[in-house]
Amino acid sequence: MITKRTPADSAEALRARVRHRAMFGEWKLQAGRLEEACREWHGALDDYPHVQSGRADDRFRVMIAAIKPHLKNPYARELYERARPLAHSA
Repeated sequence: MITKRTPADSAEALRARVRHRAMFGEWKLQAGRLEEACREWHGALDDYPHVQSGRADDRFRVMIAAIKPHLKNPYARELYERARPLAHSA
């Protein structure tokens, strides 16, 4: 899922969108909805490379840790593989 960014998207709005989508992913995983969580996290990853935010970095690290126990699931594995190259920036 690719989130379209417009020129009107401020840096603040991008940071907020990354954090909120990541938190939604965390909540969905806690509710046992792994595939929905992965969709939210993919949405967060769409914008993550375009923001500089310690809180977004924290959410990214939480996502990586939360998804590791689920790597046998193809959705979780795809997310993890997509996120790994971004890990150096977090």
